[in-house]
Amino acid sequence: MKITIYNMKGSAGKTPMAVNIALDREYALATNEPYNLLDTILPEERLFSLQPDEEFPDFPEGIDVVFDLAGLMSRDARPSIVSAVSQSDVVLVPIYNELKCIHAGIHTINELLPYNKNIVVVATKLVKRKGEVFKDWADSEDAKNIKAVVDHAIGQGIPVLPLKFSRVFDTIFEQELSIRQMMEKDALARYTYRDVAAQFDTLLSYLEQHYA
Repeated sequence: MKITIYNMKGSAGKTPMAVNIALDREYALATNEPYNLLDTILPEERLFSLQPDEEFPDFPEGIDVVFDLAGLMSRDARPSIVSAVSQSDVVLVPIYNELKCIHAGIHTINELLPYNKNIVVVATKLVKRKGEVFKDWADSEDAKNIKAVVDHAIGQGIPVLPLKFSRVFDTIFEQELSIRQMMEKDALARYTYRDVAAQFDTLLSYLEQHYA
């Protein structure tokens, strides 16, 4: 598969998601951020980095790759973003429940649709609010608000999948391991990260079922 992860708003969770996929599923990772620390985490043969104003090559069908993108399509980053999105099987747009991020996420989706209609929103950084009771994180107030705005602004055809807030997304970079790899290594991690790992597995299974 070829997966793009992009939201023009920073801090939505793009890079932790991309690195977790690359480490967990042994994907190549391609980025338009030439100055990064990813070369300390991934082997050289699985990391492809270029300038925002350059186009990504067409990756062969047999290569699984996740594109971690930054910048604005309306500016210098357009060549790299369009070339990645156009060849991807699916585009993940991470959005957390904050006004600027939601607004940027909607704008991002509208700009992506001419190049790829296979878009999945990931409701990121979900937290349980005071008084909330639910079994499924899709029923959290944060996730329901993100879905309601996406449905209203874009239509009801775009899936919205939940991903709770967890410190593990910082730990990925500290330990240079995916969430599942950390859980296999440490019994406490197996307990602590079980919910977010299950959500990530559900997300990847959904992508493989619908877009692979």
